[in-house]
Amino acid sequence: MIPKTLVWGLGLSLVLGAARAESAPSTDAERGGAAAAVRCELCETADTRKLGGHTFLFPILQQTAFVTTHVGIREGVARYDIPDLPIGAQGTRDILLTGVQQTADLGLRITPWLGLTGFIRGTIVTGANTPSLLADGASVDLVGQAGAVVRLWRNESSGTQIAVRALYGYRNGKDITVLDLVNGILGDPLLTLEDVVNGNVGRLLVAPTSEQSVTGGVYGAQALGPVFSLQGAATTEYAWRTREPFISAEGRRVSQETNAFLVNLSLALAVDFDSLGVPVAVMGEYLFTTGEEEDFGLPDRTLSSSTLALGVYYSGRANLQVGVGAVTTLNGSPQRGLGAEGQTLESGDPTLSYGQLILRYIW
Repeated sequence: MIPKTLVWGLGLSLVLGAARAESAPSTDAERGGAAAAVRCELCETADTRKLGGHTFLFPILQQTAFVTTHVGIREGVARYDIPDLPIGAQGTRDILLTGVQQTADLGLRITPWLGLTGFIRGTIVTGANTPSLLADGASVDLVGQAGAVVRLWRNESSGTQIAVRALYGYRNGKDITVLDLVNGILGDPLLTLEDVVNGNVGRLLVAPTSEQSVTGGVYGAQALGPVFSLQGAATTEYAWRTREPFISAEGRRVSQETNAFLVNLSLALAVDFDSLGVPVAVMGEYLFTTGEEEDFGLPDRTLSSSTLALGVYYSGRANLQVGVGAVTTLNGSPQRGLGAEGQTLESGDPTLSYGQLILRYIW
């Protein structure tokens, strides 16, 4: 005689087994379809920068009109050439500065039309030779920026999106002023090493700096089919900077204020060959900057520069942007120096060039 508990156990097993068999895919095709559905759902999550059949790139010189959740890092090296910088009685010198930069950026998509964004960047710049180190020293800076992006309009059929961004930035750093320290030592030949390290003269070497800025602008994206796209931006920025050098004659640090109002106009054209079977995209960019600067104790001046960038990226995955970029500023604003009689003079037009390794993951 079979125990009733065994009969009930066998019956329950048959029922559960039938339910599992009914709910599970019965063929390899069905199992493949279920896996594809999961992959498709993940792709849709990463396709927040897709519009009109085109996957847009994140430009180097501007931000985008898209609301995304992403995290990225950028590693860069730079070269800054300043021709004919006035350095007092020594006349003028061509100055060469080199630097390294590391940036981490983050985006958080709260809704399809609202997101938060920000970045943090560390930069070290120093003279590349003895005249450059003496004349322009070195600097160490930490920069942060945070803000919001709001999508105003999106049209999938025309491949158009427009958004606005508002950002607040803060910069804290130190200028290493080697020439000021050397002049301070030469001005007092009785100084000892202990006097330089522990006394006021040693304070000539470092000048703390800080800067705050507010930025707002309109950003647009236009798909031109699966291969081509355009992105553009028009922004305004107001920045106020404080520098605190040590003045030996006064025996204290003084605050030197600089204010600047800037207008930035940028355009980026991308060509993506992924739809043609080659997962490579190329983007060319142009940025024009103009504005006015009010410097401490100096006449106001007009700022103007033109910058070009070219990036090459892997475009085989919607949730990944990895590539390299090269940037050059053709005619930066001249740097101010001192003439032989202590008057303020300007250098020639500086040239800034840098390269970046870019890695960004998009959810």
